[in-house]
Amino acid sequence: MDSKPNVLIITTDQQRTDSLSCYDSAAVDTPHLDKLGAEGAVFRRAYCANPVCTPARASIFSGQYVSRHGAWNVGLKVPEDVPMLSHHLAALSYRTHYIGKAHFQPFGGGELSIESASDWEDRYGNWHGPYYGFETVELSMGHTTSGLLGHYGLWLRSQVSAAEMEMYSQVARVGEGGRFGAEAYDWELPVRLHNSVWTANRAIDFFEHHDQSTPFFLAIGFQDPHHPHAVPTDFADRIGSDSVSMPRFSEGELDDKPPHFLAARNGTLKDSRFLGDYPMAGQGTGLDFTAVSEEDAREGRAYYYSMVKLIDREVGRILDCLDRKGLAENTLVIFLTDHGELLGDHGLWLKGPFHYEELVRIPFILRWPQRVAGGQSVDGLVSQVDIVPSVLAALQTTIPREVEGVDFMPLLTSDAESVRDDLIIECIDDPKCLRLKTVVTENRKLTYYHGEEFGELYDLDKDPGEIRNCWDDPAYRRDKMRLISRIIDHAERLERRADRISYA
Repeated sequence: MDSKPNVLIITTDQQRTDSLSCYDSAAVDTPHLDKLGAEGAVFRRAYCANPVCTPARASIFSGQYVSRHGAWNVGLKVPEDVPMLSHHLAALSYRTHYIGKAHFQPFGGGELSIESASDWEDRYGNWHGPYYGFETVELSMGHTTSGLLGHYGLWLRSQVSAAEMEMYSQVARVGEGGRFGAEAYDWELPVRLHNSVWTANRAIDFFEHHDQSTPFFLAIGFQDPHHPHAVPTDFADRIGSDSVSMPRFSEGELDDKPPHFLAARNGTLKDSRFLGDYPMAGQGTGLDFTAVSEEDAREGRAYYYSMVKLIDREVGRILDCLDRKGLAENTLVIFLTDHGELLGDHGLWLKGPFHYEELVRIPFILRWPQRVAGGQSVDGLVSQVDIVPSVLAALQTTIPREVEGVDFMPLLTSDAESVRDDLIIECIDDPKCLRLKTVVTENRKLTYYHGEEFGELYDLDKDPGEIRNCWDDPAYRRDKMRLISRIIDHAERLERRADRISYA
């Protein structure tokens, strides 16, 4: 290798695999992300480490599982002593910069959080890092009308009047009024002022002014397509509600699931034993999804996919700039999201302790023309915790002991069909209530709930839609025991890495 590769990681927020046409979307055409995949590799079975924003993002950038880095839910800080990929690359003389949504710290919490909405104008005017190993940052916080904050918020206020800011802080509901999660909004904020456009603009500015004698690590975080589903009224390339399908759900399909599934659908979490001191991520204290009408469901899904269209356009601008500056050939680009979105499938919306494929399987695309052949479709299992060791292995540098993922590069550069037999998804919704771990193999998925008799087991060959729970089926008893033992093995591996015992 002639020189160190640049590293570019682009994240979105709460994006499903079926929102990209390179993942066979029936609703959305994403030509720029499709081109990225055609020039590199599309991972068909990539999974999040946790189905919630902050925990997943901490795993992406640390290579550690949630039970190690400790940021188990939103509202918590990623401990500032957790080594990140930015730390590792800075030590290799990389220029490190972050643009957009990081969500390493709570959006609430006042002075306890740099990313807090409290007093942000005073703090962000004079602060641009360092932050979690990134030398400099340009951050945005929140989503849509609650996301006009941070460095993005300061820029926006420099572009418009106070009266315009007040107008842009409002949105108009579409359809019958919607329900949280299934809502759709028209937004008077012009596309040119939208967070996705600002994020791309700042990335382009970074490339335009970067000293190419120094390799860079740039992380870009788009706020969308996270709810609420709001689309600028002047964005013409929208998805029509008549072109999206209704959510996949049949009455009665939750009857054999753990009881919090039905409680979440019916909006009765508040009065259940599954809601502790901490609101359920994505669900709050309970949302009645049975009241979502067909019109609202279609509009909510259409606006969600329209948000993806805007992201795709802006990613295209970023990639075009890489080409124009002659940076594309030796830049390792990774595109992924923190987790998926239920979007009404299985009768549920948003996210939470429901490890359906729509929520935990994520879009994941990699391009590196200098080393990785284009046009690859990869079926091997990959986890978010594998990003850090894979990037470090690609740089031919030592992978630190605290990194817990595996190097997936052999899937792309050799004849390897797999680099792991299984992967683990950890979720602590509330330490006093729901604590769960899921193991995924080539054709099985099991979820174990700490202290509970119920669980989930799916035969992904026969039942890819995860309709029939085989947890109590005698025919799957051996599978159940084998998969539970893998979860125990995972916990044992973490203990061995965490303690001071020397194992042979």
